[in-house]
Amino acid sequence: MQCTAVRCLPARETLAQILSAADPPEDPAQFASGYAVCELGEHHRGEHADHLWDCDNPDQAVWFLWTETKHRFVTLRWCPAEQANGDACGLYTDHPQDHTWNVIDPTQEAMKADIAAHPERWGLRREY
Repeated sequence: MQCTAVRCLPARETLAQILSAADPPEDPAQFASGYAVCELGEHHRGEHADHLWDCDNPDQAVWFLWTETKHRFVTLRWCPAEQANGDACGLYTDHPQDHTWNVIDPTQEAMKADIAAHPERWGLRREY
């Protein structure tokens, strides 16, 4: 399962990061929600982490890392791990614990289950 830690992005610092970035995000409006959601596996050690945007250098991305008392914006290299089918890990190099293919997003799983059980709520028709 995925870690469920959430943190408000510091608005002023986030805006400063975007405006001063050599390779800013294509759509700064994506940060309008103002929240960072940890993408690591539950019970991980160390800082929580949320991918913010990709850099022009395809090997790097900007991440927001935090603990209960500190936070930081940092550019990190992508994890080099790859599955046999060619799927790459969507986390940064030296991340704790599981690669992304072993981390299940509980919100996404709950939504998939609700769609399967009640397709009409989601504008889908039941298959007979």
